[in-house]
Amino acid sequence: MEALLILGGVIGFAVAWVWLVFCSLRLGSRAVLLAALLPLVTPFLRDSAFARLPRILLLVSLLCAGAGFWLLQQHQPEHFARLLSGQWQKEVPAGELQGTLMGQSFAPDQVYWRGDQLIFAETAGERVRRSLVVRFDGATSLLQGTAIDLLPGDDGPWPQMVLQWYTGALASPGLRRVASGYSLSLSLAPQGREGAEMVVHLRLPAEHQTRLTGRVTLAERPSWLGRSLNSAQPPAPQPEPAAPAPSPADWQEVSLLAVLDEPEHFVGQRLRLVTVAGREHEGVLKAVTSERRLVLALPQGANQVDFQFHPVDIALIEVRPRI
Repeated sequence: MEALLILGGVIGFAVAWVWLVFCSLRLGSRAVLLAALLPLVTPFLRDSAFARLPRILLLVSLLCAGAGFWLLQQHQPEHFARLLSGQWQKEVPAGELQGTLMGQSFAPDQVYWRGDQLIFAETAGERVRRSLVVRFDGATSLLQGTAIDLLPGDDGPWPQMVLQWYTGALASPGLRRVASGYSLSLSLAPQGREGAEMVVHLRLPAEHQTRLTGRVTLAERPSWLGRSLNSAQPPAPQPEPAAPAPSPADWQEVSLLAVLDEPEHFVGQRLRLVTVAGREHEGVLKAVTSERRLVLALPQGANQVDFQFHPVDIALIEVRPRI
């Protein structure tokens, strides 16, 4: 509503201004200069020869724009302050959650778990403008350990994605559900006594025009995370029978610490990871980040997708030596 009032006021003012200057051409050069340079003065001149209708439109347009700015200051004070300071676009800090939802810019300012549902919401005042809900109700087996990784083609179960968006007061809200076929990587790390830090990488199929990436600090960690931290333990290493030395083409188990401390010896090699949750991932090691996370390039059809793995989520790591 605020945007419509402001936009309508600005357009109406521009139309009235041009109209006033055009009508003043018959009144001489002084009237034209006054209408062009000081149009707001003309509505208050008594017994003026200036046309009446454009002067009335000038006043109405100013009232509409003023009402829009007043409502904006009441409902979205931060946005109003940015407009006054000349910051037309909100600057998103590096690493903060950002992306798109059905082609619209999406920067959630409320992120929380409600039971087995992960909710991302972008609000305007007390209204929810856009939201994305990841429903694990039918995929609770994924809620274990500290990481959740899904790639197109993986076997189920899959959480359901529920997308909702609002394009304005004159358009009905949109709703879409996506059951599978997307890329999702969630990594959680306990922070403090009750909080948690969560890293998110989400990309839906191209027709949904939806992606989300970044990190966020949760004020309250999900209830399942505490249970999984207490119950999930890396499998104890089993002694292996003596065997002949492997050939260069065989997989060889390596120390995770060796990969973290000397990544230059492993970057570009093919790795196979087994997570604490028992999921296996195979790809090319691209880098080890400053936060000591392994970045693995995983195949996705004809393309590749980069996924990050936290060391605490890795139970086994193997490498295929260079020939």
